[in-house]
Amino acid sequence: MKIHLAKFKEADFPEYKSWYKDADLNLRLGPMDDEWLEHVTKATDGSQYSFFRDEELIAVVGIKFPNNQYPAYYITDFAMKPGLRGQGIGTEVLSELIKQHVLEPDQTWRAFIDVKNPKAKIFFEKNGWACTTNEPDEHGMFMLELKK
Repeated sequence: MKIHLAKFKEADFPEYKSWYKDADLNLRLGPMDDEWLEHVTKATDGSQYSFFRDEELIAVVGIKFPNNQYPAYYITDFAMKPGLRGQGIGTEVLSELIKQHVLEPDQTWRAFIDVKNPKAKIFFEKNGWACTTNEPDEHGMFMLELKK
């Protein structure tokens, strides 16, 4: 089954919000509320994407676009539908996301991963991202980077 992405729509929100009944997802990215929806639907410095397998919403990923001050793409959030984790689907989602946005050689991607989320750090490292520091920053975050 092919994975495809679309800009996150308000119609995707009820399904996405229901994922936060999952304690792990809620701990890592929650709580999910209407303020988040308002923010992502009005943001102009990045995009929130819905990923589908056939018609099933399987992931939601946010990014910030490069600009003069920050010349890299930043992944702001990466949520997989509970029950689909650990099946390699996240790798497909990440690959599709990057494929849609690599516009120039040596494009840099970054993600900040909370020290309390070692599974996310392992996920990105398995997908070729490198941790740029040995210690987390003052906010308890590791920065991981990928050059394409």
